[in-house]
Amino acid sequence: MLSGIGTPIPDLPTLRPLGKYSSRSDSDECFQFIQNKIQQCAESHPKCAQNTTPLLPKRVVNIGTNSESTIKLVEHGNVSAKYIALSHCWGTHQPIKTTTSTLSQMKSSIAWESLSKVFQDAITVARRLEVEWIWIDSLCIIQDSKADWETESSKMCDYYENAYITISASSSNNGTIPFLRERDQQWLPEKFPFTCSDGKVVEVQARRHRGSSMAQLLENLGPLALRGWVWQESVLSTRILHYTESELIWECKTEVSSEDGAKPRGFYSMGLCQKVSKSEKDPYSCWHDLLESYSVRKLTFESDKLPAVSGIAKRIQERVKGTYLAGLWKENLPMELCWSVDYVSSNSSTPNLLPESYIAPSWPWASVHGALGFVDRDPECPFESCVTVVDVQCSVPGLNKFGEVIDGYLILKGLVVQLSVNCRDPEECWTYTVGDDPETRDTMTPDCMLMESEIRKGVHVGDSTVKRARKDDVAVPFSARVSCLRVGHEDDGESEFVYGILLAPCEAVEDTHIRIGLVQLDSEEWFEEALNALLKSSKIHF
Repeated sequence: MLSGIGTPIPDLPTLRPLGKYSSRSDSDECFQFIQNKIQQCAESHPKCAQNTTPLLPKRVVNIGTNSESTIKLVEHGNVSAKYIALSHCWGTHQPIKTTTSTLSQMKSSIAWESLSKVFQDAITVARRLEVEWIWIDSLCIIQDSKADWETESSKMCDYYENAYITISASSSNNGTIPFLRERDQQWLPEKFPFTCSDGKVVEVQARRHRGSSMAQLLENLGPLALRGWVWQESVLSTRILHYTESELIWECKTEVSSEDGAKPRGFYSMGLCQKVSKSEKDPYSCWHDLLESYSVRKLTFESDKLPAVSGIAKRIQERVKGTYLAGLWKENLPMELCWSVDYVSSNSSTPNLLPESYIAPSWPWASVHGALGFVDRDPECPFESCVTVVDVQCSVPGLNKFGEVIDGYLILKGLVVQLSVNCRDPEECWTYTVGDDPETRDTMTPDCMLMESEIRKGVHVGDSTVKRARKDDVAVPFSARVSCLRVGHEDDGESEFVYGILLAPCEAVEDTHIRIGLVQLDSEEWFEEALNALLKSSKIHF
């Protein structure tokens, strides 16, 4: 990151003066930056307005006003007050958390020494901002109570949205690493002479750039930017203060800016809270855009995949007034089904294996791992559904209706043809194709690694088909017949796209199918054999 000092330099017209930059993230200059941004946001950002003092979360930590104040967990019924929320990486070691056995003690007092460095820093920032309440998930949710976790996780959309500020401990990959500290020398500005074309020597100040590629931007914003749960916290928060390794970055629903005035370059994982406002005009496209940014992140537990987006799903549901189905929306279902794994964005050509535990039926994106891509809603080339939704259900066992599912099925009616799926190397996504003739075969996008399987009807073994590969499965090159269901069609007058879902018989349940991939074909001719026939209603149940 470069910036000129003083007057503009003709040979370097894009350079601009750097603002104040401190060698410590807890300096007076940094806190002045925070205060200035809060004031500016409150006074001139209508999108960020919090017109009334919000209700406190069910449980919240009272931290008092100074280091002499008692810290304790408080349960509230109907109290309004300003509070701060913390977004942080748990890491492998959590020194303190609230459980059924520690709840009583936490309500009495929490010793400063028992708190992690990250918690201590968050409390320090809150006190300096004169806020006496802070919400920290591991302290405010009873960690060994599934019922409390389900109830409170469903309220996170309100907790983060209503927070005065969310502190994002972006540079700390666990609680032992403080974010209020001396900055590494590599991030500090340096001055050097620059000789202009007219021979004049001027002084230029430079500061290290965090990178330009998507992967670098995500990595260099710190470990927090990679975490799946934090994605939701970033989207929902009204104002976020990112403590990155190199600088303080302010983010709200109106702007993103850094402490020295230079434009932050980490928009791949930031600016999320501004995107959700798009849902007012086009909620489905907003949902797809957000899921694409979520899908590149990591979760410690596979089972958290749907709960970690439940807060955003709740907000989108308020816009569409529709039925939520394990990450998809019933009212937009044909288009919702045209998701695919985006191997380019994930920077990997190797398909993932099927998750070890059940997350969702095979037809929602949540059933597999990997970066996602969705069909764009283009007014110039509108998507036309080619299927009828006969019936669809998902079973949600817990208290969070946007959370985990244990079962589901989908019955569609449409045109189906039998195609060959061919694969030279199951571990290389670009070798998966459909079609009998090697000269006219088209590429397909596998949902995960696939392998050949035998169709079993009762005790008899029939023809070969394809299944999703799991851990310890041995995948080898194959060619097998599968069904392809025409789902949607796009035509802008110059080019035509037909979207088909590839289906294979389910090993576990007779007369049902599982989804194995998506194919984008260039002509309706692929479905010529089926143009005058309708699919028998078939369950897709995994």
